[in-house]
Order: sequence, then C-alpha cells, then structure tokens
Amino acid sequence: MTTTVHYVDDIGPGRGRRRAPRSWLHTDAPTLSLSGDWRFRLLSGVPGALGAPDVLPAGETEEGFADPAFDDSGWDELPVPSHWVLHGNGRYGAPQYTNVQLPFPQDPPFSPDENPTGDHRRTFLLPAGWMDRRSYAAVVLRFEGVESRYRVWLNGDEIGVGTGSRLAQEFDVTEALREGSNTIAVRVHQWSASTYIEDQDQWWLPGIFREVTLQARPVAGVEDVWIRAEYDHRTGAGTLSTELVAEADAFPVRLSIPELGVAAEWADASAVAPIRIDGVEPWTAESPRLYDATVIGGDGAETIRLRLGFRTVEIVGDRFLVNGRRVVFHGMNRHETHPDLGRDSTRTSSGATSS
Repeated sequence: MTTTVHYVDDIGPGRGRRRAPRSWLHTDAPTLSLSGDWRFRLLSGVPGALGAPDVLPAGETEEGFADPAFDDSGWDELPVPSHWVLHGNGRYGAPQYTNVQLPFPQDPPFSPDENPTGDHRRTFLLPAGWMDRRSYAAVVLRFEGVESRYRVWLNGDEIGVGTGSRLAQEFDVTEALREGSNTIAVRVHQWSASTYIEDQDQWWLPGIFREVTLQARPVAGVEDVWIRAEYDHRTGAGTLSTELVAEADAFPVRLSIPELGVAAEWADASAVAPIRIDGVEPWTAESPRLYDATVIGGDGAETIRLRLGFRTVEIVGDRFLVNGRRVVFHGMNRHETHPDLGRDSTRTSSGATSS
C-alpha cells in the first residue's frame, strides 16, 4: 500500500511550478512588488491534516479560500512582509525562543497537530503588456523568505509548495495569470519537516517575512549571472570569471566596467572567458572598494547592474587569508533579528539594532 505524505511533512524540495534557483539581480526587467496589506486569518492547525479536522469554519473546503470569489471581508489585515506573531496584540500568538529543545514533541519528519497556519490573500492588477509573449517569455512569482512552509494559489490554481525558510524561491505563474485583476492566496505553516533542520538557538517567527514580487522575464533576457572578481595580491591584478545562464537568443551578451576600461562581448555561451585586469584596487573590510558593472543581453532586452569587489579568500594551513593577509575572527552566533520587525529586513536599516 502506498502512503501519501502530507506536503507539510515531506522532506523533498517542494513541488509545483518551481523554477531553478537564481540570484537576486538589479535588473530593468519589469517588476511588481506585492508588499502591503494582505487579508489574513490564523488557523490552529493544517487544513486537511489528520490531526486537525475542525480548523476551518463549517462548510468551508480545504482549498476554498484560494477561490477569487471567496469572501474574506471578515478577515483581519496584516502587512507583508511581516511575522504574524509580532502583530495583533497577542491574538496571533507570540514569538518563541528555543536553544536546544523544540517547542513541540519531536517525531521527525512529522510536524505537530497544533501547527499555527496563516492564510494570506490579496488582489493585484497585472500591468498592461505583461501577457505579450513577443516581449516577455514568462512571469515569475518570487518569495524571498517564508517561515516555515507554504502553499501558493493564483486565481484558484495551485502554483506549488515552497520549502526552506531562508531560501528565495520562484514559481512560473505565466499560465495562471489574467489580464487585469488577479488573486493570490498563500497558506503558511509555522512547523514542518524543515523545522528539524532549521532548529538552532533562535526566535521562531512564522510568516511571509521578506519581499514578494512578480517579474516579467524578457524574451532574450539574461536568466542569471554571477561574476567572481579575484585579486592577486602579488601582482595587483584582478581576474573576472563570469557564469551566465541564458538562452541562445540572449547573445551577444556584453559586460562593461567603464572605470576599468572593460568592454567585453560574447557571441555565445562558449565564448565566455575570464578577463584579466592589471592594477585594480582590492576590496577589504576596511576599504570596501566596489566597481560598477553592467551586463546587457539580447541586444538591450535586459540590463543588469552589478557592483564588483576584487578579493581572494583562502585557507592556507591553519590561517584564513583575505587578499593574502591573515584575518582573525572574533565571532558569535548572530541572527538578523530586529526587536520590532523580526527578520523583515525590508524596512530595517543596516544601523538598526540586531541580536
């Protein structure tokens, strides 16, 4: 007999229309932020799970809230990004701190029956032209951070399940979108199979705590780019090693760093090669020197802006070296946690108090 594991307790990477991981990039591709006030309600358990048979109002189906016609007028409002335990004056629970012992009976990979679940909904208007497949190959929904596991619907269609609280994840929502008004629904569970490997000395803060965005991916755009800028402390030279993810129609791809006189053009993926530059200024923690760079694909279809610092990090014997110089660490277990906003770094300046 085959037993189906509930998605909250699944140890896999998620499911649905998930896309391959890629970097967050400063791109001119059209992007729509879904931050703001969402409709919200808190359930005591996971709808459809054996241990939570009565968590929904009478007559409501397990996925009923995802229907665009669903009436959420009686729900509260919650800002996204945020943690629900930091809102509602205690109505949505409170932050929990653990060091060694998890705050529920341990039976990995299974989550507890009492599993606070936040339902989130909002509508948005799709910008004009985003459905034009001559200009845009796909529309991508991106979550920068959700604790702990979540399931997503768009206009009533299930898009997928996301795992990994600290991992950005993207879904292809091209076929689920409509011209004009659209409704997104996200069901977030505080505990999941992932909790067992995410456990450490920390505050447990459930919710959609980082940005949610939609992006129209240009035809002939650059899907991903990563540039390693290495520094040779013996000669003062820098070396740029570029990794590109792009379809054939994105080429030629151009890399430009005006301050260094770099103007490279690659006709296809096989032509991408390292670039050596004499006399660069290195990046250090004390003098974080950065150079402005642009990557342009598809004859202007997409422009990506980067800031590059030349440095080489290595371990030689028992020494940790940056640009050939020894660095000694004096560290601790540090978490990016604001006293009022939690892990919502969107509204937190670099000078805000962290613990």
